[in-house]
Amino acid sequence: MVKVKFGIDLSLESYTSKTFQRYRNFVKDIKEEIWDGIWLGDHLGGIPPSSPFRNYNIWPLFSVFAELKSKVQFGSAVTDPHRYLPQIMAQIVMTLDHVTNGRFIYGIGPGEAWNLDLYGIDKTKPISKMEEYIKVLRTLWKSDGKKVSFEGEFYKFKDAILQPKPIQESIPVWIGANGPRTRKLTGTIADGWLPYSFSADTYKIEMKDVKNSLQASNRNLENFTFGYWNWIFIHEEKRALDGYTAEKKLSMALQHPYSLKPLGFWKEEKRELYRKLGFEPETLSPLKFFTADNIDFDIVSQIVSDIPDDFIRKSALMGTREEVINKLETLIKTGVQYFVLMIDNSLRAKPKPYTWEHVFQLLSEEIIPYLKENY
Repeated sequence: MVKVKFGIDLSLESYTSKTFQRYRNFVKDIKEEIWDGIWLGDHLGGIPPSSPFRNYNIWPLFSVFAELKSKVQFGSAVTDPHRYLPQIMAQIVMTLDHVTNGRFIYGIGPGEAWNLDLYGIDKTKPISKMEEYIKVLRTLWKSDGKKVSFEGEFYKFKDAILQPKPIQESIPVWIGANGPRTRKLTGTIADGWLPYSFSADTYKIEMKDVKNSLQASNRNLENFTFGYWNWIFIHEEKRALDGYTAEKKLSMALQHPYSLKPLGFWKEEKRELYRKLGFEPETLSPLKFFTADNIDFDIVSQIVSDIPDDFIRKSALMGTREEVINKLETLIKTGVQYFVLMIDNSLRAKPKPYTWEHVFQLLSEEIIPYLKENY
C-alpha cells in the first residue's frame, strides 16, 4: 500500500508577504519529518478575482529553498508550455535536479490566461504544445550528454547537447489536468496527475479518465502517482465558514464548470447565462479569462443559485478540524496518494486562531501526523 504524502504550496504566501525574508521564513518553519514536499505555482499575473500581481519567479527560489531543506521534494504546481522554450526548461530542471539531489518533480499544465494574455504571450494549441514540450524535455534529459535532434510541429533542433545528465533516472512529470483531453494525455505520457478537483466525488469521476488512459497505453499504475491540489480552509466560526462557502460557490461556476453536469447541477438554461458572460461552459477554463473585472457576478450567482450551500460546505476542502480530517480521509480512500495543499486562511502578523499560521500548525502537528499514522 502506498503511504500518503503531503506537500504544501507556498504560492499564496509570496502574494502576501511584504518582504522576501518573511517568505523565506515560511520555508524554514516547514518540518521535514511531517511535510513531504514544497511546491510553488509558476505565476506571472494575478489570479482572478483578487490575487495581487506579487509573484517571485519560482525557478531561482527552488535553489534558495533547497539550501534550507535537505529531505523534502520540490515541485512546480504548475508551470505552462508557453513562457519558456522547452530546451531552456530542460536545462533549468536538470539543474534543479542536481541542486535538490534528485528531489524535483516537474509539474506542468496547459496554462492560464492571467499569465499570458496581459503579456502578449502566444497560447495557441496549448495541449498539443504541452505534449510536444514534454517530449522535448525527455529527449534532452535522456540524451546522456550525447547529441540529439528533434523534429516536431512546434520545436525543432539538431545535434543539441544537454550536460550533465540528471541525477534521477527519469525526472517525474506531473500534469495539472482538469479536462477530459488533458486527463487522457496524463495517462498516456505523465508520471503523475495533479488536478484541481472540486470534491472527492468529482475526483473519483475524473480519476476514471486517467486510469482508462493508463490502461489503454499499457502503463503500470504502480509507477504513477495520483495527486490532488486544492485550497484548504479551516475554521470553527459559522460566520467565517458561511463567507467562505459563498466564495467557493461563486468560484465553482468559473473554475469548475465541467463539474456541474456530473454533480447533477446542470440545466440547459445555464448555457445562455454563460454566453452572456462571453464563454461556452464546455470550454471555459483558466485559459479563457485573465481578469474578473468585466465578469458580471450577478450572472455567476444565477448559474450557481440552485446549488445548496450545504453541498458546497460538504464538498470543498473546508470546515472545522474534524470536517477537514474526514474529507482528507475520504479523498485518500478515493485514491489520492499525494496532496498539495495551499492554506487559504488569512495571513496576519500575529498567529491568532484560524490565521494562516494557526492552520499551518494544526496541519503540521495534528492533522497530517494523524493521517500518516493511519494511512
